[in-house]
Amino acid sequence: MRTMKRVAAVALSVVVLMTSGVSAKAAVTDVQPAKSSSEAVLKWANKIGTLADWSTYTYNNLSEIAVVGDYIYAADDGEHRIMKISKKTGEILKSVSYKNDSYTIHYGAGIGTGDKKIFVGYENGIIQAFDADSLQSVWITKPIEKVEGNGQYDQSNAISGGFVYDDDNKNLYVGTGTYSGKGSYVALTTKDEDPTKDYEVKEITWQKESDTTYYWNKGVSAGDVVVACDAAGNLRSYDKKTGEIKSESKLDDKFNGGIAYDASTNTVYLGVYHIIYEEEDNKKEKSRVASLYGVKIGDDGKFETVKKVEISDHGYIASTPEVYNGKVYVSGSNAGYNNGGFMAVIDVSSDQYKVNYTVDLPAYSQSTPVVVKSANDSVKVYFTINTNPNGGIYMIEDSKGATSATAEKIFEPEKDEQKEYCANELHVDSEGTLYYINDSRYLFAVGKKVENTKPAESTTETKPSTSVSETTKTKQITKTVKSTRSVKLTWKKKKSAKGYVIYAKAGKGKYKKVATVGKKTSKTIKVNKDSSYKFKVKPYKLTKKNKKKYFKAYAAKAKFGSKTVKVTFKNVTGSASYKVEMKAGKAAYKTVKTTTKGGTITYTKKKAKVGTTYKFRLKGINKVNGKTVSVVIK
Repeated sequence: MRTMKRVAAVALSVVVLMTSGVSAKAAVTDVQPAKSSSEAVLKWANKIGTLADWSTYTYNNLSEIAVVGDYIYAADDGEHRIMKISKKTGEILKSVSYKNDSYTIHYGAGIGTGDKKIFVGYENGIIQAFDADSLQSVWITKPIEKVEGNGQYDQSNAISGGFVYDDDNKNLYVGTGTYSGKGSYVALTTKDEDPTKDYEVKEITWQKESDTTYYWNKGVSAGDVVVACDAAGNLRSYDKKTGEIKSESKLDDKFNGGIAYDASTNTVYLGVYHIIYEEEDNKKEKSRVASLYGVKIGDDGKFETVKKVEISDHGYIASTPEVYNGKVYVSGSNAGYNNGGFMAVIDVSSDQYKVNYTVDLPAYSQSTPVVVKSANDSVKVYFTINTNPNGGIYMIEDSKGATSATAEKIFEPEKDEQKEYCANELHVDSEGTLYYINDSRYLFAVGKKVENTKPAESTTETKPSTSVSETTKTKQITKTVKSTRSVKLTWKKKKSAKGYVIYAKAGKGKYKKVATVGKKTSKTIKVNKDSSYKFKVKPYKLTKKNKKKYFKAYAAKAKFGSKTVKVTFKNVTGSASYKVEMKAGKAAYKTVKTTTKGGTITYTKKKAKVGTTYKFRLKGINKVNGKTVSVVIK
């Protein structure tokens, strides 16, 4: 059963430069992504994490991504690693293990970027910094102190809030806490005081405790203060250097999201919700009211004015707003997670805030809107929605004086294994490519189709060029074919074992580690179909210092499943549509897939016959002089 994810989002009000130390999460930008589903093309999709195993309560959490320069970063509990991924291809270029295999990130956690470092916060209250280039560990903090009186299952120091990096003083800020109970807001310097140590132990600069949690909440840097709000609606501004509370306001509303900051008016914006009960005594919920707050901050860091406008009398907000040109864009849910959602457009240019209109969405959105500037004071607002199987990227267009808009679907995954819920952030780079992940653990890059601008020079019927790069000036098409077989492994249970490490040996080769599992005694893996395999497991338990102590290894039984053959064509462009054709053994080629989308095209032959050779080719289809012409391009 899937639990709803409410992710704190990045809130920037200016275009973010594509530098090596700054994330490419541009929430207001001039770049132009695909304007419609017909223009959008999947450049690539790569699975970068492991699905949760609900039978063993192994969550295998995957963090939000961060896009920095030419790379994408993410933390993956499935392999206990942080990854550096190519933005062009989706290939995992480097991966480095956490400090300890017992460390885990929180569900829906984000990672931080800045100071040429990547920051990962763990559920045990520890923050680790990695060099953005090499992924080498730079430093690690002591566990953040727990809040006294938080109960038996105290996780008040778990890193669950979103990171805020301030480049002026090289400080990092984040909130702690979990589903309930207490939490803290903390600060620390990102400086590497001892470059000779990979695990230099860093102290927390300041810690401010709260009676409630900062679970999934993210603050924002605003001048000389950092502004954060806990789950109970306690909004505070902290002196960045000392942690002194400069101002505090009780909003009387619940908060689960991020904060936007408009530097031109020195105002922060946040979406909240208020629960109305039928009877206060029994706490039976009657309805929820979704609202937007705008809080102006003085030069001294104190709150000057607090304004509020109600958006919906049956709504819920757990997202981050975005502000541009006197308007705030914020998304929410209609009376529960499964009743659709809304995108609200709010005028905040006058003393009295006004909801211009709301747009009905097919599902709830928790994505920070990406606002794309267009001509004549109009904007296009991009975001993800949280539903399965139709989750993906949506867009609305807003203009001066508009009183309504319609949500248009830009992209959704086509493959079944890629269709999943999505409460995740949307990122855009300088070329207009959109990046995001969903609960399938796939990372997507969605770009624009490249138009063939070369005019026809002849009125006679001709075949399109077999080299796409000749007409579109893009990279040559590449093709890869990969065959695998599924293997279900089973083994005897070892008493007192905490988990098992699985090893495989292909042919006469050496045993290599292929997976680590919890207390279950079975696992399905994929192997190269051309080799014979042997498998063994090595049980382990954890010492008092959380180190693995291994038992003697023993054999695992293997039951081979069906063969799978997957073909991938990359850099595909220049044709109106495409056909993937397959040949099994000596049989003729037959069409197995037709698509209008280029970029990366894949086809998977399931339940393939062992011993049969499968060949694939790609055809591009265009109209030439009114006639349909197809040609093999790979």
